[in-house]
Amino acid sequence: MLQALSTVQEPDLGKDLVTLNMVRDIVINGNDLSFTIVLTTPACPLKDLIKNSCVQAIHHLTGNEINVKLNFISEMNSRRTDPEIVLPKVKNIIAVVSGKGGVGKSTIASNFALALAADGAKVGLMDADIYGPSLPIMFGVRGERPMMKTVDGKGMILPLEKYGIRLMSIGLLIDEKSAVVWRGPMASSAIKQFVSEVFLG
Repeated sequence: MLQALSTVQEPDLGKDLVTLNMVRDIVINGNDLSFTIVLTTPACPLKDLIKNSCVQAIHHLTGNEINVKLNFISEMNSRRTDPEIVLPKVKNIIAVVSGKGGVGKSTIASNFALALAADGAKVGLMDADIYGPSLPIMFGVRGERPMMKTVDGKGMILPLEKYGIRLMSIGLLIDEKSAVVWRGPMASSAIKQFVSEVFLG
């Protein structure tokens, strides 16, 4: 089986699955064969291609009578280069930003988060727009408030959960009828505090 899978290349990395140590948990029981492929991201768009290539390679070497069951798991690698003082348990951060309002930042961020969660990723979505937060409306949690939790003697905010995504927004903390007029350093300080006091563990 390893000989067969050594002919299957990971499309993005350009090396075979065995060399990349992506094959785990091999179980052979008569004509039944099961194993696990470890992906670098749960949102891998090439799962079907990898699965078909594996099955074809095994059948080519052993014959079509082998029943192949292939499972996928993922081990995320962090690409963070900062000291990870803020959001220490978050492996990767994706920012959706624009200097102009009304261009679809929240729509793109929400759909991106939903797509990643649907593919098995653990996702948190933070709406850092303190002037016009739209996340509560988009996820149907308008009027709901997050709970508080004490962690290591410090009060932390517990995000809401919807569709498998942890949600946090200024709009969940303030009355939407109250105008927020923070500017410059005040806004920056509010966002920094907002991020550091959210419990994602």
